[in-house]
Formats: sequence, C-alpha cells, structure tokens
Amino acid sequence: AAFQWPLDKVELINSALSQTGDDLVAVADDGSEEWKVASPAYERGLAYCCENHSWSWLTDVRTLAPSPTAPTDAQFDTAYPLPDDLVHLIMVRLNGVPCVWDLLNDQLVVNAQGGPPAPSTPTTPLPVTIKGIFSTNSDPTFATPTVILALQGFVMSGVYRGLHSDTAEADKLWNGAMAMLREARSRHDQQKPKRAMFNSRMTAVRHGRKPWNQTPPGWSGTGNPN
Repeated sequence: AAFQWPLDKVELINSALSQTGDDLVAVADDGSEEWKVASPAYERGLAYCCENHSWSWLTDVRTLAPSPTAPTDAQFDTAYPLPDDLVHLIMVRLNGVPCVWDLLNDQLVVNAQGGPPAPSTPTTPLPVTIKGIFSTNSDPTFATPTVILALQGFVMSGVYRGLHSDTAEADKLWNGAMAMLREARSRHDQQKPKRAMFNSRMTAVRHGRKPWNQTPPGWSGTGNPN
C-alpha cells in the first residue's frame, strides 16, 4: 500500500483499533464504544504531544495589545493579556529585542515604558511580540510521521485501558509512545538551525586554571572565557 501521511483523527483512531484487534469506527461520533474510548484518548494524547515540545507546526508569533491597567508588581510598568489559545510561552521580544518578562495574573508583564517606577503619565508602550505554542495550530496535519506514531501509541494505550481493562498493556504502550515522542523531538530538532554554544566562566574556572589560552587563537566573546 502507498505511504499514507498525515492521518486525520478518524484514520488514526482506526489505525490504532486495527492494531488492538477492535472493531473500526464508521465515522466520527458514531456512538460506538470504540469511539467513546478512543476519541478522548486521542484528544488528551494530542494535547500532551503539543505541549511536550516547540514543534515548528505548532509555533506562531503574535503581537500583544497592552492592558490599560498597570501590573500589581511594581517592578514592571505594563501588562499584556495573554491570548486565549496560548498553550506554552517560548519567547518574548520588546521592540524586536529579547527582554526581561514575567507572568502575573494570567498576564505578561514587561517594562515597555522605560521601567519602574511607572511613569506618572503613561507613555505609549513599545510593541511586544511573543513566540509560543497555540492550540488553534494543534491540527496534526503538518506533524512528522514519528509524532503521529507516538500519538497512535497513546490512543492504543487508552483503548487497552478503557476497552480491555488491561492496565499492564496500557502502561507498556504508554511508555512506548513516550519513547517514540522523545525520538520525534530529536528528529524534529535536527532540521533546525544550530545554536551557538554558551561558555560559562564559572564552568571554565572549575575545569581549568587561569590564565586561559585562546583556542583557536583569535576567538572572542562566548568563544573564549577570557
């Protein structure tokens, strides 16, 4: 048979049911016991897969609008309500540059008006953009085949637990899906740009003696702890 990927929800659930020896579902929400067990397992498994890693098919960049009310933490001067579909926050930029930020009362707080103390007359906050994982992007259409296989493992685990009352096999399949998800993370990150290594001065002190020799000669910045 031809290689089929990606799979929609019904196709993935039927793929899982075929492996557990259960009847396939005809359509979504067909009222069968198989659907009643497999559908929640799919949704919970998908949510877990989505939050588990910064998958490229889940991430997005959004611009936030400031709240008219100042943060209760006086160390920050501006609060930004978080998007309702935000699952996990990865990065915050103030005027295009990484900045110090925190989460408070389900809001993002930063110093977008110059920092504390807050100005007596509020100024226009600098633009804030965030990178994050958003639930509206959770359709696994663009997920990798390894992520889909891990998700199928989570569904099969739910089927064994809910239809067969076989907790031992369910646990075995869950652990297998977890291992598959770890492999998916590794494979996914292989196609991302390489990041520069950060060299800690403290680590260098612990593992060597001063003065440090430049290796290779001419390195500077994070390439040399001097």
